[in-house]
Amino acid sequence: MTVLAAAANRQSKGTPKTRRFLMAASQTIYKGAIVHMNSSGLAIPASDTAAQVVVGIAAETMISAATGNFWIQVEYDREYLFAATSITQAMVGVNMVTVDDNTVDDIAGATNDIVVGKLTEFVSTTSGWVHVPGLTATP
Repeated sequence: MTVLAAAANRQSKGTPKTRRFLMAASQTIYKGAIVHMNSSGLAIPASDTAAQVVVGIAAETMISAATGNFWIQVEYDREYLFAATSITQAMVGVNMVTVDDNTVDDIAGATNDIVVGKLTEFVSTTSGWVHVPGLTATP
């Protein structure tokens, strides 16, 4: 699929928990994007890059400057509908990993296996519902 280029009103189920994270400098994180924390503990748009961990889904669009403190509100502990690259019904209950800030796949479809959450409902080979628990480990 493709990374977000604008805010996305991502479909969701359940009542989310929220928290905020300090953003890395010179970043744009769009509403609806999967948000990662880098090895410095700063929020960035998700990508299949080593030493990162998922913290949740952006509840707002935020652009950080080259300097200063910019915070982003993130939702977690909720199910979200994601685009997927190639999933099956048999993958329900299996961990889905980051492809980019808008797309998930099973572990075979990514290099660094950064877990977003478990597939809870198969919709099609290119979409499914994933429960995103939020920050569960450090990079």
